[in-house]
Amino acid sequence: MNNVYYARSENELHKKETVQHHLKRTAELCAEFLSVLAYEDFGQALGTFHDFGKCSALFQEVLLHQRTHVNHAYPGAAAVFQCCGKRSALAEILAAVIASHHGHLDYDWADRTLLKRVLCGTGSRLDREGYEFSLFGLLEFQNAMERFQRENTIPVLHSALPDFQRQEDASLAKMLFTRFLFSALVDADYSSSAEHFESDYLTAHTGPALNPVISTERLLAVQAQKKEASSAASSLNEMRDELFENCRQAAKLPPGLFTLTAPTGLGKTLSLFAFAVEHCQEHRKRRIILILPYLAIIDQNLKDYRQIEPDLLECHSNAELREDARLLAQRWESPCIVTTNVGFFEPLFSAQPTVCRHLHAIANSVIVLDEAQSLPPHLLDATLRTVKLLCEQYGCTVLFSTATQPSFQYRPGLQWKPREIVPHPEMLFRAARRVEFEWRIQIPTPLCDLAEEIAEKWQSCVIVNLRAHARQLYQKLAQRCGNEDTFYLTTDLCPAHRLAIVNEVKTRLAAGKSCRLVATQCIEAGVDLDFPTVYRALAPLESIIQAAGRCNRNGNKPDGHVVVFLPDEKKLYPPGGYYEHGANCVQVLLSRHPIDCNDLEHIREYYELLYSYGDGDLQKLRDALQNEQFDKVEASYKLIDNKGVQVIVPYEGQSELYDRIKAEYAAAGLTGKLIHLARSVTVSCLDERSVRLNCEPLLFRSPEMSEGGETGYYLLGNGRFYKKDLGLYFGDEEDNLYIL
Repeated sequence: MNNVYYARSENELHKKETVQHHLKRTAELCAEFLSVLAYEDFGQALGTFHDFGKCSALFQEVLLHQRTHVNHAYPGAAAVFQCCGKRSALAEILAAVIASHHGHLDYDWADRTLLKRVLCGTGSRLDREGYEFSLFGLLEFQNAMERFQRENTIPVLHSALPDFQRQEDASLAKMLFTRFLFSALVDADYSSSAEHFESDYLTAHTGPALNPVISTERLLAVQAQKKEASSAASSLNEMRDELFENCRQAAKLPPGLFTLTAPTGLGKTLSLFAFAVEHCQEHRKRRIILILPYLAIIDQNLKDYRQIEPDLLECHSNAELREDARLLAQRWESPCIVTTNVGFFEPLFSAQPTVCRHLHAIANSVIVLDEAQSLPPHLLDATLRTVKLLCEQYGCTVLFSTATQPSFQYRPGLQWKPREIVPHPEMLFRAARRVEFEWRIQIPTPLCDLAEEIAEKWQSCVIVNLRAHARQLYQKLAQRCGNEDTFYLTTDLCPAHRLAIVNEVKTRLAAGKSCRLVATQCIEAGVDLDFPTVYRALAPLESIIQAAGRCNRNGNKPDGHVVVFLPDEKKLYPPGGYYEHGANCVQVLLSRHPIDCNDLEHIREYYELLYSYGDGDLQKLRDALQNEQFDKVEASYKLIDNKGVQVIVPYEGQSELYDRIKAEYAAAGLTGKLIHLARSVTVSCLDERSVRLNCEPLLFRSPEMSEGGETGYYLLGNGRFYKKDLGLYFGDEEDNLYIL
């Protein structure tokens, strides 16, 4: 037997790391990462036992490249279970975390029968994937444990597990707690291992601490600049100032769950940051996490956010990150994080170590969710209960912001009692009334008739539910009015193309030139446009109100005009059922009385209809949570069911970039750097059949990735399928599909 057991091979200084050193360092880091939750002892235990299985001859042969397919994690799980067996509930969680730290999280690893099999050496030495356990049987374990105890201090566990049974969903609470422990161990293990090869790894990949005082000074400076440059009506600017001060005052309140209910156009971007940064100062929160539902909103708000917090870190699919920032994004060690709904919520339901690695960094943060109405209804119960757990057990403050604050308390079985930041939001909505609504839903309106009506308007915007409707309207308007002042905006256009369209529309509106825009829902949040007239196809009430936020936005006209119409078409709504259900609730509400979109009581009544008669969360998600199946929970909890394939397109406004992408792909294949480089000319497309027929599949060629296989990325070489007005368009086969 070797005199020394090693955890990993030589570094550039020709030094090997011993198992003893690695366990000690991992335990230190894991305890540090969990100290914010006061579970340092759990962190010590996880770090101390996680690689116990490397104290074996089999694993030493792996380091010498003499053997493969050895499972060293499970013996560590068995060891921690044996040492903590008197506290079985805790021992099972610790064992599951250790057994899973190189694979996907799974409580099955803590099965007592399997643990006893390994400890006693009964049955096969192979795990369920065909790997050999590095330690197997009583003799091997006893020898390893005796030596282990001579070299390591066995942690004393004094902390109690949270009382999961007191939560609304005990299984959800237990699984979330397990993920936080999993996150801390994965980060500690990876960081400790990286230090062996890069001694300053943690220093280099940990951002600076939040300085709320300096951030507040910058925030006030940005707010003053915006106020000075504002062209909005004075009454609107006064309301913006009032909302800003409301947020600053509310920041002094105790941590917990908050809502901010305010009309569109009142400068919520800076007001939300004011609450977050001053709440951090007041209650010693360690970072701000800003969750925005759409990438378009992120692009618009980042300029302001970066002036306030230069060390802000973007963590979303389209973020362009330097190499040093990539590891920060994996760890979320930054004073301010900007992410999307997908980037924030899906990891909270994941089972993958790389995806969960940053979760422990969420604890003791201020989390701001903008456009709260965008949360998908088929995942809402699990999402909201998780948010409550973040507040109650993980030291977070969460703020839900929207112009259409959902009345989540009407979800059956959900206790929802947030504190509202605005003292009298109903007064704010009445004072901010800038548009009048016209409801035309009794008789369907043919799209050709609508096009004729819009053509007579000097400046107007129409928002529809389906891309097929948008294309028909645009083509009819372009024929009637010409292409010069008629515009089309959907996610069939790449981000660079959409930005160019938005800027052109803004310029024409500001100059008083004729301008007609046809769009889908992608325009309803975060796009700062101001039309005198907006047409909106019948949709859920929150979408109608968001659309109205593009009408008379700056309050410079006596009244804007919003027309809600019912298209005379067979297909009215995107698939999935929610859109149709929400639109039906609007019709039911209209049958009771006229809807005033500035009356919060009417909005509350709409949500009562929406939630009281909804179907709740997906059945497969509920079943997976009840059975505590991490892999099935991860598979069920998808905010976007079908993200489609990614097509890099030859948008003429970025022709040089497109040529560069082609050249770099030819030289090195698909790489992470290339994906980030191409983000502004990439379109998500659901019509996979047409993409495969007309586009070149892009392949990985790096040594780490296998040659061949589908990556989900394609290159469009045929320019006729990317049109200067309609964007990516293969034909009418998939016209019924809808993309946000």
